[in-house]
Amino acid sequence: MTGLDELIDQWAMNIGLGRAISLTLRLLLAALAGGLVGAEREVRGRQAGWRTHMLVCIGSALVMIVSAEVTSLRWPRPENAVVQVDPTRIAYGVMTGIGFLGGGAIVKDGFTIRGLTTAAALWCVAGVGLASGLGLYTMSAVASAVILGVLWALNRLEKKLPRRLFRLLTVRRPWEPGCLMDTIRRIEKHGVKVMGTSFQRVEDLSAVVISVRIAYTRQMSYETLESELLQSTEGFQVVSVAEIEN
Repeated sequence: MTGLDELIDQWAMNIGLGRAISLTLRLLLAALAGGLVGAEREVRGRQAGWRTHMLVCIGSALVMIVSAEVTSLRWPRPENAVVQVDPTRIAYGVMTGIGFLGGGAIVKDGFTIRGLTTAAALWCVAGVGLASGLGLYTMSAVASAVILGVLWALNRLEKKLPRRLFRLLTVRRPWEPGCLMDTIRRIEKHGVKVMGTSFQRVEDLSAVVISVRIAYTRQMSYETLESELLQSTEGFQVVSVAEIEN
């Protein structure tokens, strides 16, 4: 503990409510920290939002409080025997178990995987809760501020960085030998990077539907690429276009 942490605990003892108010402050700090991080996730419409983060943080703090209190209990033991209690064992279980909850926040849809940041945020608020439960007020507050900075400030910075956009382009064209490589060549001619392809023969094998995962920069015009593809090959059709996340 830092001097500030000890000062807060001492103040709680001095106002006459004893240790109970100190433990209550730890739970309230955990609720505040989890709520702040959860609010950021809630605003962005993520799977785990305000209430989930608050409950994880409060639960972690409660587990840490119980773990710490266990060491102060008088355990029955034989004469001249030494009983050693490890208060960190329950905390280990929290950090392991939170992985199952984080796994529920991760959703895979085709090439897109969503929820990794939310799962990481859940894991972080569990750590903040453990620190709060141990009475590390300063560390909990600083950690919460850093987590919010990563989620909010870096998200704004990411949007200003040059990055590639991703789309899943599905096209249909008459089947002929080499048509798959021809399609890829026509797409890459415009400076678009092909990240992956799949195809399926249709209409009694006379046509083929090709799905191409492409990446391009913000400065490139996807509309120009699509129009030139339609004009370059007879029978060429764009079936669907879907924006995806890498």
